[in-house]
Amino acid sequence: MSRYLLLNFLTYFIVASASTNNANLSALNSDDYIYVNESCLAFFARKIEMIVNEIPPKTYVIDSNLSSTAVCGQGGKSSLSFTSTLNLQSIPTVQLTFDFLSNDLKYWTLDKSTAEFGGKMYDLLMKWTNTPTTRGYKCSNMGRVLASNSDPRVEFVFHGLQVQPFGIKNGVFTEADDCVGFMSPEIFSSSFVILLLLGIFAYGFVMLMGIQSNDTFDDPKHKMIQLGGSTE
Repeated sequence: MSRYLLLNFLTYFIVASASTNNANLSALNSDDYIYVNESCLAFFARKIEMIVNEIPPKTYVIDSNLSSTAVCGQGGKSSLSFTSTLNLQSIPTVQLTFDFLSNDLKYWTLDKSTAEFGGKMYDLLMKWTNTPTTRGYKCSNMGRVLASNSDPRVEFVFHGLQVQPFGIKNGVFTEADDCVGFMSPEIFSSSFVILLLLGIFAYGFVMLMGIQSNDTFDDPKHKMIQLGGSTE
């Protein structure tokens, strides 16, 4: 019973891992990536989508050919702004701006982010964790980011985002903190499988150590040891 249970869980773990890897590989097949390298800061996104919740909803991909400006490290502040052309009558261009702030403890965070389109500016409802100034921040899929008070409702999706507003040299990212954190569904399921296997092995080891064999002074005609049965 234990062996069949172990095989079932191993099969599930292998299939789940393969599915995750295939999904990640297929998601990388995109030519819409955005990379901005401005002096002391760098910004990368595999793709940025702008979703306009009209009837029906419409999705636009931010063009990788964009113009950008940056301000680096003045008074513990850095900012990045880039503009992309959508060639739409209602939204000809969209400008995204990110303001970063570092503190005396050598940590930085996203202070403010805005999106400007249709002649109006909207706050982006996104919040990042504090990150050491020597490291960047990355998030494979942070979900939809709402442009506050936009009408119709406008949301942005950042795929494969990585940002480092301080300590960049030659446009090369250093190590980055992940938005997923220490625990995720994948990590939790893997940890559960490992603990389950350890429990099975520990149970088998305890049962094995509990077996007592006949010693030299035992009667060889005595009834042999029975495992898992009861003595009548």
